[in-house]
Amino acid sequence: MFSLDLKDFYLQHVVTTFVFFLTFLALRFLVIKQISNLKISSAETKRSIIVKVNNLFIIIIFLSIITIWSDEIKTMALSFVAIAAAIAIATKEFILCFIGGIYYWLAKPFSVGDRIEISSFRGEVIDFKFLSTKIIEIGPGKDHSQYTGRMLIIPNSLYLTNTIAKESHHEKFTLYSFIVPIENNANWHVAEKNLLLAAQNACKGFYNDAKEFYASEDHFFVLGPVNIEPRVQIVIHSPKQINLIVRIPCPSLQTNQIQQNIIRYYLELQTTKNIENISDEIRAGVTTM
Repeated sequence: MFSLDLKDFYLQHVVTTFVFFLTFLALRFLVIKQISNLKISSAETKRSIIVKVNNLFIIIIFLSIITIWSDEIKTMALSFVAIAAAIAIATKEFILCFIGGIYYWLAKPFSVGDRIEISSFRGEVIDFKFLSTKIIEIGPGKDHSQYTGRMLIIPNSLYLTNTIAKESHHEKFTLYSFIVPIENNANWHVAEKNLLLAAQNACKGFYNDAKEFYASEDHFFVLGPVNIEPRVQIVIHSPKQINLIVRIPCPSLQTNQIQQNIIRYYLELQTTKNIENISDEIRAGVTTM
């Protein structure tokens, strides 16, 4: 049971609130009655004054009640804050996923059908909800572009802390890059030449169409003048390995197929060159009688 002092304390607040409420209601009634008796020609002006007086008294009554019950309101507010903090901690991931969903709807970083890469996940988006995104995984790893058969459910909270890389299929052509590692030896320039030849051979069927695509006004103003010719750049990965970085223009939906064609043709050229070298060495070692 509550103590008598506590009862008296709350009873005093209730009585004070009741008295203030009745007093202000009476004052409001008297003031509005006086305004109604004033000789104001415009009925709209008189009505406007009465509305303003009503609103003023409502604000005064509201502030008076807050003042009377300030200590109790402060105690309740602290309790609500503690409860809200506990709920926020318990549902942190849920809230972050929901905020990530709101971020998606506001920023629209990708659409259903786009290929995206975020954190360690890469795949084609097939569904989006406020808490999660469903993708069909593409891989394995970042160097391959075929379906793995797995479906991934990504929490939308990742969008708040990670960069999203998008491979859009809505464009007809795209610039595509991949890495071919080779041994760091004296024949690296032969491998570079063969890889460039393979890239040029794979792109010759659609190169002119790609050139017109990137020369159009839409892409010119976005990227500026772009040299889309197949190219091979060299990066020394380690003392024993060189990475040949291939960049080509290709149709958006054929990146994996064209990459495979280039690698296969490159390996054929390398094998042919190696066989020729071995034959030359054998012929050089043969002596005539």
